[in-house]
Amino acid sequence: MMVEESLQLQNELLNKLVQGGGLKELVDSAAHFVQREVVIANTSNRVLESTFSEGFSQGEFFAVLPLQPPVPGRVQLQAGEKKAEALVVELSHDAKRLGFLFICDPGADEDNRLKVLIHQARNVFVLELQKKAELLENSRNYQDAFLFDLLYGNIEDNADIIARGKLWGWDLSLPHVVTAFELEDYESYSQDHYLVTTLHDIIQSVAQSLDKTVILMEKNEEVVLALPVEARKRRDFKAYLNMIINQVLAQAEERLAPRVIRVGVGRRYEQPSELFRSYQEAKVAVKLSALLKDKGPIVYFRELGVERILYSHDKQELLEFYREILAKLEAQDKQKNELIETLENYLVYHCDLKATADALFLHPNSLRYRLKRIEEILDLDLEDFDTRVSLVIAFKIKHLIHSKERL
Repeated sequence: MMVEESLQLQNELLNKLVQGGGLKELVDSAAHFVQREVVIANTSNRVLESTFSEGFSQGEFFAVLPLQPPVPGRVQLQAGEKKAEALVVELSHDAKRLGFLFICDPGADEDNRLKVLIHQARNVFVLELQKKAELLENSRNYQDAFLFDLLYGNIEDNADIIARGKLWGWDLSLPHVVTAFELEDYESYSQDHYLVTTLHDIIQSVAQSLDKTVILMEKNEEVVLALPVEARKRRDFKAYLNMIINQVLAQAEERLAPRVIRVGVGRRYEQPSELFRSYQEAKVAVKLSALLKDKGPIVYFRELGVERILYSHDKQELLEFYREILAKLEAQDKQKNELIETLENYLVYHCDLKATADALFLHPNSLRYRLKRIEEILDLDLEDFDTRVSLVIAFKIKHLIHSKERL
């Protein structure tokens, strides 16, 4: 009886496909047949189609939680306050995961029947998702080829860029800013690409909720966001961009923890042919956010100081400069490291004796003695402006190179 019923469901779903029905028609038909609510989600647990009138609506993210105690094949779905117990089956083809099918509120006595039905229906849903994935991939291939050329400076004609951008609804006549979101410790040969896809979906969801048409590109460990800058003050736009980034990071922490997302923001450029500069700056800012932990997870390239120059400079030349300035002091201070620490704090506190002494819990006279010793060892005058600049750069090189070596 169950075999006949499952074949009947499969035939009904195949007829829907033959008649030109899409995912919505398949979901409605399956739900009517099994007399249960049905949800289809992508690999990020974002609803593609659903028969729920409230909750689990199209485009919404939801959590998939194990039941307590665990029940094979059953999970709990949660979107805000809305919860539902569900049977779940993965929708995949050729080892490529396409999404998930959920039959909600299956009841206590119908597991076997519904499992037979859901597995029979699975093949039809896989066909439809595979078709949608192929169409999306073909569209993205054209889109990504254009974005690759745009973000790597391969197109110089602004009119051509603006015209091609209109094909995807992008107004590239407006100034844009590029933001790079990077998954830290990304591994190519792992499931990390699913995490990057989830990050892409989160950014897309946040942008859609703000009614924004943005440029989005998923690329290895990063998702690139290019946001149009309308006529507003720089400070206002930064607050607006921070709001978007913080919404993304809050959702990423909820969905991707314990993995870390780092964010770099390039500068604004008026012409689309210069957008590649903003992208390169965003990538440098991301890398520096990982190296300079005190900067936090969001780094604006325009707010970086000498670090952005040092980052792209020859490492050997930087090392030679650093050793030329600080090597003698490090050699003298090898055991206690107190002179190096004193000098760095003195520079951090803008050469303010009182602030430095307070920070180091030193008497001002003790601090003066140490600074005198430092001047003697380095044969430098700490009151000289150029000397202070050189010392600040030397310390920045030290932290930058040591951070790179740890990564």
